[in-house]
Amino acid sequence: ENFIAGAVLPSLLRQDPRFYQSSSGGFLHRTGYAVSRIFVTRTDSGGEQFNYSEIFGSAISAAISTYSYHPHADQTLPNTASVWGTQVGYDTITLVGKEFWPDIRRKISHKPQAEAAKP
Repeated sequence: ENFIAGAVLPSLLRQDPRFYQSSSGGFLHRTGYAVSRIFVTRTDSGGEQFNYSEIFGSAISAAISTYSYHPHADQTLPNTASVWGTQVGYDTITLVGKEFWPDIRRKISHKPQAEAAKP
C-alpha cells in the first residue's frame, strides 16, 4: 500500500504524497486538518485536489492483498472493503500522529521550543 499510494500513483497523478504539518490552531482544528489530508492533498504545482493516490491506492492494495493472500473463502468484496477501510483508518491515525508528534517530542524531551529548533 505504501508503494502504490505513496510512490506509483502520486507520480502518475502529479500529486505530492507528503504530509505538511499545520501546527496552528487548537487541538480540534489540527485534528480536523490531519484527518482531511486523507481526502485532500497537494498537487505538484502547489494546489489542492482530492487525494486519489491515497483512496484508490489503498483500494488497489486491499484488492491485491485480499485476492492474493487471503483464503479463497475470504476473497469477497465485503472483506476487500473491510481491508480497505482498515488501511485508510490506520493511515488517518498516522497523519494525526504526524501532526502532533513534534509537540509530543518537545514535551517529552523537556526542551524549550527555541532550543529544540537549534541544529
